[in-house]
Amino acid sequence: MPTPNSSQPETVANGALAMALQKALPFSQAAQSDGTRRVYAEAFAQWAAWCDLHHTSALPAAPEAVAAYLASLARAGKSVSAINVALSAIQSHHRACGHALDRKHHAIADIVAGIARTCERPRERAAALDMGSLRRLIASLSGDDLRSLRDRALILIAFFAALRRSEIASLDLTGRSPIALSDRGLVLHLTSTKASRRTETVALPRRSDELCPVAALETYLANAALTSGPLFRAISKAGRPLERRLDPTSVRHILAQRLSMAGLETARYSPHSLRAGFITAAAAANVPEHLIQRTSRHKSVDVLRSYIRAADAFDDNAARFV
Repeated sequence: MPTPNSSQPETVANGALAMALQKALPFSQAAQSDGTRRVYAEAFAQWAAWCDLHHTSALPAAPEAVAAYLASLARAGKSVSAINVALSAIQSHHRACGHALDRKHHAIADIVAGIARTCERPRERAAALDMGSLRRLIASLSGDDLRSLRDRALILIAFFAALRRSEIASLDLTGRSPIALSDRGLVLHLTSTKASRRTETVALPRRSDELCPVAALETYLANAALTSGPLFRAISKAGRPLERRLDPTSVRHILAQRLSMAGLETARYSPHSLRAGFITAAAAANVPEHLIQRTSRHKSVDVLRSYIRAADAFDDNAARFV
């Protein structure tokens, strides 16, 4: 029988705490999106390989070693954004393993500041897909095979809902990011997006032309006979929908393939071109900023305006009036 001085109560408490922590792990993991975790894992693996080569500890790491690694990335031509991601990945893995890594340590902070001053390049954005090019792209998707119907619905929904490629891939008929069809249109419930961890809602009204995303979706669903699970899925060689949802990389490949088939310059565009295209087209149509922002879900009006300013650089230009 345990005595009053027995360590059993402490052991039981520690065991219960360990179980509670294990149950809390999914919530901790949900703090980052699947894409972020994947990028961080790859970045940390590259850091660990560099540490092996230089005979230093990757975890926990000395600030001076981290600084030297970031400098090596800069010398290799990595962008400031990529270097910041590498640093965030190293810090995230340290925190997850109970180690501290202070980004403000002078060795790291000085290197980061120096890289920002000497290596920053103008940000190259993918070109916005204009309405004429969108019509040309959709016209090329006139086939009635399931893959064409899927891609038509995917492109139109991504454009008019100003979706990021991760948001396109995450859409569900039933699940974490469900859709809802009605007589008035389509409602998307976007969960854990890049900009927000709460569910955001985007409504798409029906259109009376060939660019109606709602009609395109209804045609796709009717032919795919889908009622639950992922919305946009891989399609077999036999033309049947599979259980596997498309991932963000697949969205990029699909758009590139369809742009090429439409005779459009694929190098100019990316999935972000659909999001940028909607914002640009809406601004050109004199849609109020707050209505564009409701669809694009930009938290910063300044970021939203950066798209609009780029589109209006020549139209709204003081030099035209002098």
